Amino acid sequence: MNERGIPAPGAVKLIVQFHLAGLDMAGVNDGFRVPHPDGRTMALVVPDFYVCRRNPTELDESYRKAHRGWYPIDMITLVGEVTSTNHETDTGPKFRTYAAAGIPVYVLIDRHTKTAHCYTDPVLPGDDPTEAYYQTDEKVNLGDPLPLPAPYPTLDTAPFRGD
Repeated sequence: MNERGIPAPGAVKLIVQFHLAGLDMAGVNDGFRVPHPDGRTMALVVPDFYVCRRNPTELDESYRKAHRGWYPIDMITLVGEVTSTNHETDTGPKFRTYAAAGIPVYVLIDRHTKTAHCYTDPVLPGDDPTEAYYQTDEKVNLGDPLPLPAPYPTLDTAPFRGD
């Protein structure tokens, strides 16, 4: 997502793949708050695409109102980023933030290295969220299908091959 709120190039094509697989809670353009273990805000993120585990409840909407438009991060079950010129953000701070938040699946389309990743099995060793990581990395070259864990579809990464 760029600074004008426009999804990263190709992100919409990935969302369509989720919708075609019956995952209607895939989306873009929503922001999520990641709380620090001490209750403060650790990060505010606007993923390029995501799949929610549930529709927003009244409690989620109250949370959003109390946190100035940011939904709780625990609504997300899969999050995805498509790298741009500052790919270090998606491969560093966002990678650790999503792992620290316990997001089960992080899909990264890395146009810099021309690879696609499906990160799973988040690990938070100790209390420091900056040490969080994903234990498993399924990696393919852009253009190759990226297998995701059930119930998600295998993603066609061909739209990114020419980037």
